[in-house]
Amino acid sequence: MKSLLPKEDLELHKAFEIILSIETFSDYILDISELIYKNELDNEQINKVLKYHNIKKIEDIKDELLDLLIVYINLILNDHIITENEKNNVRLLKMYFRIKEGDFINKRSNEVEDILQRQFERLYSDNLINTSESLHLVDLQGVFDLSYDQFDKLKEIEVRKALERGADISELDTARIPKVINVQNETLGRQISQQVKDLVWNRDNGQCRECGSNEQLEFDHIIPFSKGGSNTYRSIQLLCQPCNRKKSNKIG
Repeated sequence: MKSLLPKEDLELHKAFEIILSIETFSDYILDISELIYKNELDNEQINKVLKYHNIKKIEDIKDELLDLLIVYINLILNDHIITENEKNNVRLLKMYFRIKEGDFINKRSNEVEDILQRQFERLYSDNLINTSESLHLVDLQGVFDLSYDQFDKLKEIEVRKALERGADISELDTARIPKVINVQNETLGRQISQQVKDLVWNRDNGQCRECGSNEQLEFDHIIPFSKGGSNTYRSIQLLCQPCNRKKSNKIG
């Protein structure tokens, strides 16, 4: 049977050249890695390796094959991109290794969470998930065969941090709204970042949006913080002190 992996994939070749230098893998995992390196991986060749090492079936070494895949996934994420070839390679390797949905998160949850956490920290650092980043998140979810709810839950820490920095929940590619602020942290949560203040000041021309005054200006939550208002650019306005006191905790 001919290998389904791409014949002229230099990135795959290079990745498994690195993997073959890792001495912590067992002999049979290194033999399988060499098949991939030489583009000779197919079910017949895998069975030969298993027979040579007195292994009854590939499921008996699934945990070590998951470790192999995790190393490969770490390597392809060095550039923070998962190409179509790389996605296809992961899919085919999971097929050859009989990796099923749930195996990654059930057997290697710590390793998966560690990889994803590093990706999430980078992606959410600017409080915004753009289109290409959203697609990258979809690829990450697919690589580890995670359900949407599982994946959204794993993102929650970084989503929470972004919200605390003043991000807009609608720009974070999540349907899960974490509990961001408890009672004792409410004062901290009310703080508006300097970046947001600068944007609001420039947008409102340094004037009260109600009366046009440029004296005793304050940064006001359009939707009061007590009613769920956030610290984002679109949620803050400039009001003079008299107008702000008149508004009190009303919306607007």
